[in-house]
Amino acid sequence: MIFHIDGGIGKNVIATAVVKSLVTAYPDRKLIVVTAWPEVFLHNPNVYRVYKFGFLPYFYDDYIRDKDTKVFRTEPYHTEDILYKRKHLSEIWCDLFGIKCVTKKPELYPTQRELMFIERQINKEGPILLVQSSGGAESQQHPYSWSRDLSPVFAQEVVNTVAGNFSKVLHVRRDNQPSLNNTIQVKDTVRNLLLYVSFADKILGIDSLIQHAAAAYNKEAVVGWIANSPVVFGHEIHKNILPTEVKSFRHFIDSYLEESDWVGRRFHECPYDNVDTIFDKDQFVEALLGSKSGELLFDMPATTLSFE
Repeated sequence: MIFHIDGGIGKNVIATAVVKSLVTAYPDRKLIVVTAWPEVFLHNPNVYRVYKFGFLPYFYDDYIRDKDTKVFRTEPYHTEDILYKRKHLSEIWCDLFGIKCVTKKPELYPTQRELMFIERQINKEGPILLVQSSGGAESQQHPYSWSRDLSPVFAQEVVNTVAGNFSKVLHVRRDNQPSLNNTIQVKDTVRNLLLYVSFADKILGIDSLIQHAAAAYNKEAVVGWIANSPVVFGHEIHKNILPTEVKSFRHFIDSYLEESDWVGRRFHECPYDNVDTIFDKDQFVEALLGSKSGELLFDMPATTLSFE
């Protein structure tokens, strides 16, 4: 059976839960995954083979022609359950495939050698806070999305408040995304970025790959949600925080089936008059530390930890 997955890294991490449901429903079939992000599925014992888009030599001859192959290629984002935020993405996917959803928990399978490599690079000397305040595809036009990301000012306030409780604050971001003082920028391959999560003591994130990887490693994360919903894309293990600022009136003249553009391209639709106060900082600090205040002990400039 073939599981075809369109979309970004985070969606593919959630898809690893669907993999478990597929092999449970069809135990006598071998599962082949076709995706843009094969590294997410490496070493997964439920996956027979994984192929990357654009690298499919003789695929039709090997798996389709004169074969009894089941093909699972349906886009769950085009469903009412997504639009009305009724169920988790993994459940919606399984419903479309006509199978029982046996788990919503993602699964990642690092090797010991991979973990040893990341551990040496991090050089862990104490508790580590891992931060992802921006997400999205590299090709997106704007580096900051009001509908998904933590505003740089707000994220900096949270980091400044809690940084003294950690020996290192690692910030997962691309070069074109907002930087944060008192952090060390982390750039690496997708596979290695997912591995960093396993060494974090606390995680501050958004609806993106790091929070999904945290769920796979059974690590609690503090996650801020703006346009998207934790009901659909979140995980129960996490502390999911919703906006506290009241929305102002807007004409959503360009909205079709959803109120907001997930990428945040339509600036005129942002319903918050001040993106820096969408969230209550104390909620994030309490979720990370269990208290409302923290003493800043480390004053590190924004630097880079890169192993590309």
